[in-house]
Amino acid sequence: MRREFELSLGDDLAHMVEYGYPPATGPSRRLPVDVYTSPERHRRELAAFAARPAAAVHASEIPDPGDFVTAQLGATPVIVTRNRDGTINALVNVCAHRGATVEHRPSGSQRVLSCDFHGWSYDLDGSLRSVTDERLFATERCERGLRRLACEERHGIVWVTVDPPDSSSPSAVPMTVREWLGDELDDVFGWLELDAMTMHATKDIDVACNWKMLTDGFLELYHLKFLHRNSIAPYFPSNLIVTILYGDHLATVLPKNRLIRHIAEQQRDEWQILEHLAMPFVLMPGTVVQWQAGHVELFSFRPHPSDPTRTLCRLSLLVPPHQASDTALCDRNWERVGDTIPGEDFVVAEQVQANIDSRAFTELQIGHSERFLLEHLAAVDRLVAATTPEATRDDDAVVIEPPALRTAAEI
Repeated sequence: MRREFELSLGDDLAHMVEYGYPPATGPSRRLPVDVYTSPERHRRELAAFAARPAAAVHASEIPDPGDFVTAQLGATPVIVTRNRDGTINALVNVCAHRGATVEHRPSGSQRVLSCDFHGWSYDLDGSLRSVTDERLFATERCERGLRRLACEERHGIVWVTVDPPDSSSPSAVPMTVREWLGDELDDVFGWLELDAMTMHATKDIDVACNWKMLTDGFLELYHLKFLHRNSIAPYFPSNLIVTILYGDHLATVLPKNRLIRHIAEQQRDEWQILEHLAMPFVLMPGTVVQWQAGHVELFSFRPHPSDPTRTLCRLSLLVPPHQASDTALCDRNWERVGDTIPGEDFVVAEQVQANIDSRAFTELQIGHSERFLLEHLAAVDRLVAATTPEATRDDDAVVIEPPALRTAAEI
């Protein structure tokens, strides 16, 4: 499957180079700024996202029993632990006694989880271990553990479903990761071998913009030669991009200059397409897995629990086993991720957010080469509609119509 995927991409790129890209003409659309500012829309998005698997941590962050990582998924504080038998647990990081935070550190290793408010302690699977002066409480111990969340370890990522559908619904069983990704994308992630990679570095940034502004940057290259002129622009042809739809998820293929030369100079059966590109997979909700030969950049854009103009962003660099020991190379790749994107993409996203918050204008102009921004926004709307009870839907909410798309690949 990998080879068929690779050759298909090469065919698309060869066609685009031969016939010219981007097209000389194409429709433009107007996008209301409410998409990035509306508190009500933000609330509905958070509720919808809680009902689907979200990438919480990479499994290599918790390799040993007792290891844990904390994360904020929407309004829910979560702690992901590795159990003594090697299984993974996702727990609400809130003491069952009186609601204090159990674990304050971003990561670490513990045999027991303990609340520093009244000393209640829990096993790694969330079950209650001890209660200070337990005779003061009549409730059965089994009823007082940390709330467990549905989770699944797949493709090296721990996916957590914070709030699955109501138990009275026929669809009450949480969606599996394969169901959420779809068979085709799940298979792609399998041969990309994400589960063999390990975490080299990670950092968290509070970005003053709506989460969708950050995913937008992975859906078009119209900005490349201007915003990134002093960093990555020299390595890529301007505005040359292949976009693949996987249901409500997308992948954008960003060929490097040397790939265009490679396609022109080599016979088709000698093409090595995947060696010369960047390929960000934009996953609902708010996760970007950017694959390149030699490393993967993992971005988690987590909507702020209450503020539509803030995003809790987690940047991570994953490396394959054969490169993990090359610290100098990994550090150089991490510098490009950890410095370039916050210093360029995040800065301009915050500028745009501040400007539209001022009500200086009410609509954005979306050109033909940016149309997959609209496809992504339409996917968000579909998810919100699918997870919102009909009685509580907002008939006045802004709904984004997707662009007319002829094929999965943009040619």
